[in-house]
Amino acid sequence: MPTQFRDPEARTDPRCTWRIPDERRLPALEPFADEVRRREPVVVRETLWDTDDRILATEGVELLRSDTGWSIDRGAGPVPVPSADDSVPRDQVEVFLRGRELAVRRIRDTVTTLVELRGADGRLRAEVADVRVDEGEPDTTLLRSARWWALSDDGRTGAVARAAERALADAADVPATPRTEPRLGPVRRSGTTKRPRPGTAAAALREVLRALRTDLVAVDPRVRADERESVHELRKVLRRLRSVLAAYRGALDRGATETLRAELATVAGVAGVARDAEVLRDRLFRTAARAPEGYVDAATLDRFGAHIAATRDAAAADLRQSLRSATWFAALDHLDDLVERAPRGPHADDAAPAFAVRQIAHERERVRKTLRHGTAELDDLHEARKAARRLRYALEAAVDAADLGKRRLGRLERVQETLGEVLDAAHATTAYREVSALTAERGQDTFGFGALATTEYASLERARERADTMLTKLRAKL
Repeated sequence: MPTQFRDPEARTDPRCTWRIPDERRLPALEPFADEVRRREPVVVRETLWDTDDRILATEGVELLRSDTGWSIDRGAGPVPVPSADDSVPRDQVEVFLRGRELAVRRIRDTVTTLVELRGADGRLRAEVADVRVDEGEPDTTLLRSARWWALSDDGRTGAVARAAERALADAADVPATPRTEPRLGPVRRSGTTKRPRPGTAAAALREVLRALRTDLVAVDPRVRADERESVHELRKVLRRLRSVLAAYRGALDRGATETLRAELATVAGVAGVARDAEVLRDRLFRTAARAPEGYVDAATLDRFGAHIAATRDAAAADLRQSLRSATWFAALDHLDDLVERAPRGPHADDAAPAFAVRQIAHERERVRKTLRHGTAELDDLHEARKAARRLRYALEAAVDAADLGKRRLGRLERVQETLGEVLDAAHATTAYREVSALTAERGQDTFGFGALATTEYASLERARERADTMLTKLRAKL
C-alpha cells in the first residue's frame, strides 16, 4: 500500500516484516538509539476496483485508486500507473477483465505509524513502521483486517538496526519475513476442479500451458502500452503456445486445443504484420551502412523511415484493437479453461515421457518431410523454419522426458535464425522495391532505393548459402 512518508530520508523498502495478530504495542526502542522520533499516524484511504465476480482478486491483482492516483499491485507492491484524465487504466488489467465492467468493490484504510531511530549525528539509522490495514465493502462493516511491523535501515545494517530487529522479533513472537510488502492475501475461487494425475500427458501439458499463460498475461499490457520489443515477445509466446498445442495433440481435448490454436492464429497474424514492420525499421540503417558510400542519401532514409514508421504505427494500432476483440477474449477464456479444467484427450492418461517420445518422433518426421519436399523457394524455407521451430518448442516442453535429442536444440535454433535472416532479407528487398515504385510515381529520385534493394539482395544471397549449409547438416542429423 502506498504510504505518505513526511521525511525524505524515510525508508520505503522494508528489510523484514512481522505479521502481528493482535493489538500488542511496539517494544520500547529508546535503548537502541541516541534519538527516537515518533511520527503522527498517516492514514491513506484507497478504493479497490474489480468486477462483480472479483476476477482481479482471484488473479492476485489489485487495482487501487487513492488521492495520489492509480496503482496496480501484482503481489510485489503497488506500482503507480499513468491514467489520462484520471480514467480507469483498464489496459493494464484488460487481459483479466476481458470487457467486464469495473466498479469499487473494496475500501481500504491503511494507518502507518513511523518510529525513527537516529544516531548521535542525527542521521537516520533505522525506521520502524507499525502498519494496520482495514478493508471492507462500500457501505458495509469491516470484512478483513491485518497488521504488520516493518523494519527498514540505511542499507548498512548497523548496530541500531540489528538491536531493533532483535527487539521487534522478540515482541512479535513470530518469524520475520525478509523484504515483503504488507498486503492482504488474494481472494481465491471457491470450488474444486479435478486435476489430471501427476506424471500423465495431460498433467505435463497443463503445466506447460500454465507457464505460457503467465508469460502471456505479462506481455499483454506491455503491447497495449506499445512498449519496445513487446510485439516481438507477444509473437514468441503465441508461437510457442500454438506449437505446443499442435505437437502434443491428444493429451487434452482436441476440439478445445484446436479452437484455441485458431483463435491465437488470428491475433498472431496481426502481430506478425506489426513485427515485420519493426524488423524493416531496425534493418534500415544496417542496410544503408553496407551500401557503397554515397549511394544512399539522407532523403532516401527519411522517406523510407517515414513510410515504415507509418506502416508500423498502423499495424500496432490494429494489434491493440485486436487485443480488445471478442476473438482475443475468447482465446484467453479457452486458455484458462485448459489450465483450470484440463479437459481430457484420448491420451490424457498416457505416461508423460512415453507420450513425449511419440509426439517428438512425429515432429521430427514432419521436419524430414518438409525438407524432402525441397527448399528451392522462399515459401519452402518458410515451411521448413516453422517445422524446425515446432520441433524445438516440443523438445523444450518435454522437461521430464529422457534425452530426446535436446543436445540438438542449439542446431535447431541456429537453423531457425538463419532461415529467418533469409526471409527478412527477402522481405526487405521487396519493401525497398515497392517504396521505390511509389517514389517514382511522385516524380522523386529512386536511386537510393535501388542501392538499398541491391545491398539487401546481396545479403539475401549470402544468407541463402548459409541456410543451405545448415539444412544439409540438419538432414544428416535428424
